[in-house]
Order: sequence, then structure tokens, then C-alpha cells
Amino acid sequence: MFPFWNTAIAPVLAAAGARRLVEIGALRGENTRQIIEHLGPETELHVIDPVPDFDPAEHEAMFPGQYIFHRDLSLNVLGDLPPMDAALVDGDHNWYTVYNELRLLREVAEKNGAPLPVLILHDVAWPYGRRDLYYNPADIPDEYRQPWRKKGMRPGTKGLLPVGGLNPTMCNAEQEGGPRNGVRTALDDFVAEYPGELRVVVLPIYFGLAIVADQERLRRQPELKAELDRLQSTKGKSQLLHLAESVRLQAMMFQHNVYYQRDDRFDRATARYLNTVKAALGNEHHLENEARIAHLEERAAAGRAPETRILRDPVRQDQETWSRLTRERTGPAGPGTRGRSFLPHTDMGRHALDHLHSTLDALLEADVEGDFVEVGTGRGGGAVFMRAWLDGNEIPGRRVYVADRFRASDEPRKVPNMPAEGVAGFRADLNIVRDAFDRFGLLDGRVRFLQGAPGDTLRDDRIGQVALLRIGPDLGDDAADALAAVYDRMAPGGIVVVDAPEGSTTRVAVDRFRSEHNIAEPLVRVDSQVSTWHVPNEAEPQRKLPEPRSAQARLPTKVETDKALDLSVVVVFYNMRREAARTLHSLSRAYQEGIEDRTYEVIVVDNGSSPDQRLDQDFVTSFGPEFRLIDLGEDAKPSPVHALNIGIQAGSGRNFALMIDGAHVLTPGVLRFGLAGIETYSPAIVATQQWYTGPGQQGDAMDVGFDQAYEDRLFEKIDWPQAGYRLFEIGNFIGDRDWLDGLWESNCMFVERSQIEQVGGFEEQFTVAGGGYANLELYERLGASPDVTVVSILGEGSFHQLHGGTTTNQPDPAERRARVFGYSQEYAEMRGRPFRGPGKPIHYVGRITSPSARRTKARRLSAKTFAEAAAPGAIDGRPTEPTPLPQELRVDFVDAVYRTLPWTGTTWLGEPIEVAPTDLLAYQEILTRVRPDVVVVTGDATPGRTAFLASMCDLLDHGRVVTVGAGESPVDHPRVTHVSGAPHDDATATKVRDLTDGGSAVVILGSLTDRTKTAKEFELYSPLVPVGSYVVVADTVVNGNPVWTGFGPGPAEALKQILTRHGEFVVDPSMEKYSLSFNPGGYLHRVS
Repeated sequence: MFPFWNTAIAPVLAAAGARRLVEIGALRGENTRQIIEHLGPETELHVIDPVPDFDPAEHEAMFPGQYIFHRDLSLNVLGDLPPMDAALVDGDHNWYTVYNELRLLREVAEKNGAPLPVLILHDVAWPYGRRDLYYNPADIPDEYRQPWRKKGMRPGTKGLLPVGGLNPTMCNAEQEGGPRNGVRTALDDFVAEYPGELRVVVLPIYFGLAIVADQERLRRQPELKAELDRLQSTKGKSQLLHLAESVRLQAMMFQHNVYYQRDDRFDRATARYLNTVKAALGNEHHLENEARIAHLEERAAAGRAPETRILRDPVRQDQETWSRLTRERTGPAGPGTRGRSFLPHTDMGRHALDHLHSTLDALLEADVEGDFVEVGTGRGGGAVFMRAWLDGNEIPGRRVYVADRFRASDEPRKVPNMPAEGVAGFRADLNIVRDAFDRFGLLDGRVRFLQGAPGDTLRDDRIGQVALLRIGPDLGDDAADALAAVYDRMAPGGIVVVDAPEGSTTRVAVDRFRSEHNIAEPLVRVDSQVSTWHVPNEAEPQRKLPEPRSAQARLPTKVETDKALDLSVVVVFYNMRREAARTLHSLSRAYQEGIEDRTYEVIVVDNGSSPDQRLDQDFVTSFGPEFRLIDLGEDAKPSPVHALNIGIQAGSGRNFALMIDGAHVLTPGVLRFGLAGIETYSPAIVATQQWYTGPGQQGDAMDVGFDQAYEDRLFEKIDWPQAGYRLFEIGNFIGDRDWLDGLWESNCMFVERSQIEQVGGFEEQFTVAGGGYANLELYERLGASPDVTVVSILGEGSFHQLHGGTTTNQPDPAERRARVFGYSQEYAEMRGRPFRGPGKPIHYVGRITSPSARRTKARRLSAKTFAEAAAPGAIDGRPTEPTPLPQELRVDFVDAVYRTLPWTGTTWLGEPIEVAPTDLLAYQEILTRVRPDVVVVTGDATPGRTAFLASMCDLLDHGRVVTVGAGESPVDHPRVTHVSGAPHDDATATKVRDLTDGGSAVVILGSLTDRTKTAKEFELYSPLVPVGSYVVVADTVVNGNPVWTGFGPGPAEALKQILTRHGEFVVDPSMEKYSLSFNPGGYLHRVS
């Protein structure tokens, strides 16, 4: 309150004859010297402050006997002090503290028969006149403490501001006004309760000063009354006006000094930050490592050893290479062919980055509003710098859109290759570009990735006005399509940057577009690579571009509002009304547990079902008010992808649960734990584990009697839906997997809205019925983002019902395998690389409370349930129809036989055979069916198997056996030839190929070795196998499948890799019909 000293406080204290005073809240002690020096040597000043911003000892030494300091809270001190002549109240600005300070001052005066001291209170106007401030909220009793937050305030706004405002670091009451709230309210309540009559004079400047005096005192001290009259007179108001202007000017001077000094520092800091970003994008900080790599590459190609001196210090020891690198990285032309590298995040040189920087600065200077778009981002460096520029200049709101096909290899390749220019020719996919943003801490909701043909994706409705469009060098004809999609959204005064030299396909496409659309603005050449033009201002005439052609773009989501729900479930159905009844009930409040306080909706999309299967509004809404139907009717497409995007667009949740296949029934805790996973690990995706209903893998089980009637009986047996967790009794994991195994996809995938907004919804290029790899692609696109945590739910699942699906319910294994491999090839054609998945550690939420869900692999006690449901009412005797064997019995059978070791004592013609006898039957079936010229057996340490195969050749009077291993021939037989050497060695494989002499072969990979060597053996020997023949991957039971859990990744894990890479082979389950096999899934039939 020190600005009021000369005008108000000093005259009032003097007129009151104050000799004993208390100052509550001394801050920096500005008033101390003024009070004592003004009032004279008889003055006694008590100062109360629990945390002073000065050293009280200095004042005590300066005014001995006059200055008494109390380091405590005012309410702990005032009651023990003598009566005061005056009190300056400027401490904790809240109702509880101020009201009780005034009360204690009055009580002490009354107790001692003294008059009420003259009260001088600061902060009786905005902001704390009607709003509490707490320096330490814990000092205020709960019942007197307003709800508070550390947020700022603005005049006229009762609540607190989300950002900015006055005092945003202070503990401010959430609402202004109301009882027991603020300094002025405390004064009003004190005045109302005071037994006498008080005069209150309020000076409404500089946060407000109130002077309070008892009328009786004023009658006794007319000079004090005169001072109060003066303050309220015209003269006093003029003095206050002069004071207010003086305070304003001082504040302006202070503000300008701080602002312009800060502005200068801010500019320098921004320049340093952005220069550092540019250097890092170009790998300038580690350019010497590129020189080292170049030296190693050169010496390796020449077959010479590298020079240590150059590796240690290439800057000085290989000046030719170093000079070339620095010149190409920083010069106007940018990296040349020899200077390009995959190490930087951009192949732009420093000159191009500097030009981009100056372009952005020019847009800021010209007040051109709008987002930034980079098309053909390469490794992402240009877009990363745009996002860094927004951060460096603290510009909120604007977004950076990154549009690219994001292929990992040049079209039409399906896998990355080693380009002619070496690693410099590698292409960056979406994952590598996102990694670049993440390395700079810039991967957030203000960056949007548009994957696909730019002419389609740039028609995204979320893109508004565009201030800057940058066209990368490798777009080709896509450049014209990108301009057609964006140019009519360019802001007046916006800038187009073309990073492509004259004569390039990209530049030709840009020139063609400019010509066709009569764009007269000059294309200004910056250097040999970069040219730009400015979009006309509104005052200049500009030809309106035609509407772009319709796009097959992923649909945007609705804008989130304050009324957004916790969750939108989107589920798609096609010809599955029977299955929908169970699926929708499993999504209802009547079934899901622990979601009473959650708001959610279920958007049911019927994707063109036939009339007898189509879902209707009454059916869908019968499951609860949360359910609504979207019937696509004639707008339906074979793939469910479009239907899912329509559902996403209609959703109003902060999060989504996406179900591409409506045949999945959920357990009762899926929605609860799906949301818990997102809230715990955000940003995150949460994948629900997938199960089949039935005794095993549905495609295989259908071949031996599993059908919808059987499935209906299973649901009846477990009393579903009353007992939702008993689904685990009638289900099996999809695929040979378990709770803690990796995940490639999920049919109930939880994802935050912001993530879909960043990378888009389902990819609508997946047009085949069932969607192909669409669900896997979205799972990887979301989960592979470096800032996203992949989460799964323990103890919950989605259970696939039998419904005649395109893949899951295809009984023919060859057809099923062909479809899946075709889907993988479609993905590879689209992305330029094979599908891999997020490849991240999985975090978990959930609980396992159902005994049938507690399992390691297939360890459940549900066989009786399957047996009872298999054939109700069946008569005794020889069965006429097959009964599906429960998967857990099959696994237990293999486990038991393996552990009891009867196979170790089995012989063939006296030779130990050490394989399951039923596998021998499978071998003879294969040899009889194929009649190969050669049977190649790798790593055969079991003489009996070789002897058996040779015997089969004798019986067929055709073929011979070639064994491959490090030792000697396992048996002496005229039909057996042994090749000594490691089976995975190229030289060994060459010897084997020479022996086969082009004849047809059956190959048995029996080395019982690790994943890498097993996969290598397959690559070496599978070319010997013609269409119709077999490769047998033996011993796939090890590594916990189900035996020998400590083996490590071996044949079974190699088998997964093989099937992913080789669509010409399919698993033939008919070779495992007796259930006992040490090679489950390992009988690979070549079909193409």
C-alpha cells in the first residue's frame, strides 16, 4: 500500500495521533522507515509477517526500542498485543484471516477500555475484494476455505482462466463473490456486526484502500474527521486521480522496461533455439560420424582395413571428405548425390532451411494467419522445423499438416531394398517421421499426419486456412493433385514453396498446375532447388479454382465439446443378426460392470446386410438408451472400413472403442478397464485380447463338426449372459498365444480421440470384404507412435462367434492361408514394407478373477463343457459325425506323452526314433502322396527317423534320403546320402542342391535349433520343394508350446516368421489329425 503514503496514509496517521501501530504483512518493509520517521521517536511499531522478504534485524538495529518484529501468523499474535492506535492490514487477503484480524483488534481494544484503532486495509477492490487469496491454504480451516486453484483472473470474469490472467501462480478462489469470500466481504461483515457506528472511506484505485474509524473517535478527533472529509472531497478526488495516473505511468515504465528487455532476450533465445534445431535436423552436430561411415564404406568396398587416424579425427585427417560434406550440407545447393545421407532428418541443406525460416518470419511479419502444410515430407525435417518455429515464437493454435504416402520403399516394391546410392536412398515411413518429431519434443496434437495419396488426404475437412504450403522434391505428379486440394484454402498473402529443380517431374507438375489455373504470380527462384510464389491478397483478383474431385479420404471426427462422452463404441455388423444379439447385450449397462459413473454411447453400423439379417432401430435401441443405429443401406461397401469411419465421425466421445467385427462378445469388465488403461498410460491404445468360442481354432474346428448349433449349446451350458466370465470356459485364444504374448491386432481397441485426429481413422484403401489388414494397419499406425503406450487387459476378452466370416470362419486351410497372405501383400504394396506391428513392450491393466481365465497356454478345465455340448442325445456306438477335440485336451495329450518319454524308447528296425509315432504316419502319407525324388532331413541326430524314411522309399520303390548335419551319416542304407556340415551354412546347402540334381523334394527341418537358424534353413532348402510337396518344421512343441519352456525362441517362432513371409506355403492340419504331434503347425504344404 506504499503508493498511498503521502496522499492518504501519513495524513490519517498523523491526524489520529497514532503512537502505537501494527503493520500486518510487511512484504519488503517499505512502510517501516516512513512510519517511524514520520510519526517521531515516541512511535512503537509492531510488524507481523511469517515470511518477510527482508531482514528484520536491520530495522531492529536502526530503530531500537521502537521496532518490534513478530515472525508468525497474525492470528497467533494480535490477541497478545496491547491496544493499538492504528492498524495497517495488508497480509493474507482472504475472508477468514481479515475478518478475524479485525475481530482481534476490536476485542483487545474493548478489553483494555481503548477505542477501536484506525483501520487501514489494502486490497478491498478487485481482484481480492470479493475473492479469497491463500498464501498457504493449509493455514485456513477447511470450513472457511473456498475451492481454489493456481489459475489467473480477469476483471468481469467470476471464474478463473484456463491460461494467463493476473496472478496465475497464486492460490486463488475458483469463484468471485458470495459469502465469506474476499477482503471487502470480511470488512463488510465486521462493520455489520460492530456495536457502534463506523465511517468507511474507500479509495478505489490501486486495488482499493479502505480507512475505517469509529464515529465516536471522529467526534473526539475533529482533525481526523477533516482528513477523511478531504479524501472524499473534490480536492481529495483530484489528488487521487493524480496518484492513479502516477501509479499507472510507473507501472507502464516498469512494464516496458521488463517487456522490451524480455523481448530482446526472447528474440535471441528463439534464434538460438531455431538455429540449433536446423543444425540438428541436418546432423551438423555429428557430421564427422558421416565422414567416418563414408571412410568405412569406401574401405569395405575396396577390401581394405580402415585407417585409425581417420576414424579418430576425420575433420583433420580426411579433409577432402570433410570439406565436401560441410559444403554439401550447408551450401546453397544442398546435399548432392554423394552428400546425401539417411542420418539427417532432412535432405535439405542449411540454405534451404534458412529460407524456410525466413519465409515463416515473413508470414508472421505480414500477419498472415493459417496452418502450415508440407507435402512430400521425406524424413520429416521441413515439417519438424515448422512445428519448432511455432514453439520458438510461442504461437498457439496453428497446426502443421504432414501429407505423404509414407512408403518405406519405392513403388511398386513391397519391401525396402538397398538402393543404388546406398543407405542414402532409403525412404522414411510414418514411424521414422514421427520419431523425428518425438526426438525434438514436438510430437503433439498440433501435428497431423495425412497418409496416402496427397490429392486425397489433403481434402481433409479439418484443414482450414493455409498460410504456407511446402512441396517436397520427390512428389512427381502428386504435386499437382496436392495443389488442387489445397490452393483454394491458401490465405491471402500465403506462400507456396516448391523444393524441386526445373525439369524435375515435381516441378513440371507444378508448372502445369499454374498454367492450367492461370496463376500469374511470378515463381521466384531462390536457388537451384527452391522457388516460391505469393498468393494474391484479397484486393487482387484471383481466379477461383474448381472444386477438387471427390476423395476417398478417411473421415474426420467431430469437434470435441464440453458435453463429450467418456467413450464412443463403434461396432460394425454385416449379415449377423444372431451374433449381434449377444454382442450388443455384452455392451449394455445391464452387462458391463464398473461403469455406473461413465458416460458412453454405442454406435451400431449395419454395413448393407441382406433384408433378413438387417438390424433395425427397435432391435438396436432395445439394449439401452446408449445405443443408436446407422444403416448404410445402399451406401454400404464390401469392406467394413468405410462403415467404421462413418461411426467414428458420428461419435462424440473423448475416447473410442473400435470393433471391426460385430461377432465379438465381450466379458463384463472390458469397457471399465479399457478406459482405465487409457487414463493410466495416456497417450495409449488399449487392446482387448481376442478369443474364439468353441473347442479350438474355429476354422479347424468347423472341419470336425463345430457349428452354430454347437456354439449355441455352449452358451446355454455356461448360463450366459448371467455368468459373463464363464466365456473363458468355452473359448480359446485366437492363435497359439497367451496373456503375456505379443499382440498384432484387437477387435475391441480403445484409442483417444486426439490420436485419431492426429493420424486419421481406418485406411479406406483396404476395400476387400472383411477389411483385410485394415484393423492391423490402424493398430500399428496408432501403437507405433513413439509417444504412445501399448496396453492390454488381463482377465478380459472379446470372443468371436461363428458367423461365416471371410477369414476367421473359412474351414479350408489353404484358402484361409491364401486370403491372409493376400491381405499381407496388399498391406506391403500400400506401405512399401511388410506388416510388423508396434513392436513395443506391452503394459497391463485388469485382473484375473475367473478360475477358467487363469492359464498358461491352454490350461483350462472346460473339456467336459465341450463334450456335453458336442452331440446332445447321441447314441452309443460308432459315431457317424466327427466331434471336435477340445484344444486343451490336444495340448495336454502332447504334453503328457512328451513328459512320460515313451517316444525315447521307440525304435524302427532297431534304431531309436525319438519322434511321435503319429508323426511317422504323417511322413508316410506325405511320401505316398508326393512321391518325391529326394527327402532332405536337416540335423538328423535320430537314426530311426532316417531309417524309417529310407524304408518308406524302399516300399514305394522310389526316392532317396539326404541327411544334413555336422556328424557322420546316422544310418548305413543304400538310399541314404549324408552331407556333413552345418545345415544353415550356405556352402552346405549348395552341396545338398547339387545332390538333388533338380529333382522334387520333401524337406524336414529337424535341427531343433534357434529361430534364426531354423528360418535360415527354410530359406536355403524350401526352393527344392515343388508345388504340392511339403516342408516340415519339426519340434515346434518346444519353448512352451507346450513343452521345454526354457528352450528360447526356436522352431515355432521361426514358423511364424516363415508364414508371414511366404504365402506360397500353408499349414496342413490334416497331418495332425491324431492330435499327437511334435510338429504342430509345422506341416507346410506348398500351394503356389
